[in-house]
Amino acid sequence: MRKMMMVVFLMCFIITGCTDDEIIVTSAQIKDSFESHGIQLSKQTKTNPESVFSRTYNHVSPERYLFDDKQSISIYIFTSSKEAKKGLKDFEDNTATADVVSHSKYQVANILLFHVADDAFEDERVKFVMEGLLVTK
Repeated sequence: MRKMMMVVFLMCFIITGCTDDEIIVTSAQIKDSFESHGIQLSKQTKTNPESVFSRTYNHVSPERYLFDDKQSISIYIFTSSKEAKKGLKDFEDNTATADVVSHSKYQVANILLFHVADDAFEDERVKFVMEGLLVTK
């Protein structure tokens, strides 16, 4: 009986360890999170296709938003966190020698987000939004 319980326990442990509990964040969740932090995002209609924050990375194009008229956000939504990491590497490889404007980058779960703002106007709430997405499930 003891061996049987040990086998069952071991099987449960192995099965639990093999499950994929990866967090997948949606566009709606991101927008809701920004709104809950008092940030109203406006879809950016006029974008510079040459901007490094408008380009496609790892086969994903960004959703571009503005807020406070001085800050922009590029949100890349990948199918997995592994793909998001590849997207970040793709960005870094493609901009390694470029003179890129000051920006903050966040890779959380399947999301890659770039926040561009003048230092005087950088909104700390963006950081809180991204940290909050870590606990989204």
